[in-house]
Amino acid sequence: MEWAAWLVLWSVLLDKADGTAARLLDATSKFGSELDSMADLVAFGLAPAMLCYSTGRTAWELLPGTGLWFLLAIASTLYVVCTALRLARYNVVGHAPNARHFKGVPTTISGAIVAAGLLVAFKYGLDTAVMSYYPLVLVGLGLGMISSLPTPKVVPRKNKVFNLFQLANILTLYVTGICMVYPEYPLVIAMLFLVVGIPQGLLSRGLTGRLGRG
Repeated sequence: MEWAAWLVLWSVLLDKADGTAARLLDATSKFGSELDSMADLVAFGLAPAMLCYSTGRTAWELLPGTGLWFLLAIASTLYVVCTALRLARYNVVGHAPNARHFKGVPTTISGAIVAAGLLVAFKYGLDTAVMSYYPLVLVGLGLGMISSLPTPKVVPRKNKVFNLFQLANILTLYVTGICMVYPEYPLVIAMLFLVVGIPQGLLSRGLTGRLGRG
């Protein structure tokens, strides 16, 4: 289970790397975009959901047909469906080239929270206790992915200090991920990304709307 969770985090890192490489090499294509979406569905939808389902069954010693089993199965299925819906919407609607925010929670962030959260639970022997909250986590992240909540993109900003801080965090994520150490770090970064980024996005959207009406 730990290897599976780390592979999800590696997928998060590779998702950022392959997109950057494709743009630098001018190797983007419609086929590549569709294939990327299929990979995202597996890496950030199916894999995290199956990881939670398998861990939950082990931690709770569940038998198919019991109440908790149905709860876990429904939450895991809903998470996968929401991941697919988000990716389909993204392929159809797309986004503005200079946009600073995504519409809804990115699939990569959702996958990172699920995987890193379980790794932290495994590390401290809390998997049985933590799993009791995971159906809610899966449902919350699933609804967040198909929502219209503005979440920030990792792009250069006007503030040079913030750009250096952002770059340092990205490099640290790659080091901790590749070395398979300190799963607390990607979990905290992903959570802060939502806790700080979404209110900032809502505030920015509200301010833009007021200025536009003015």
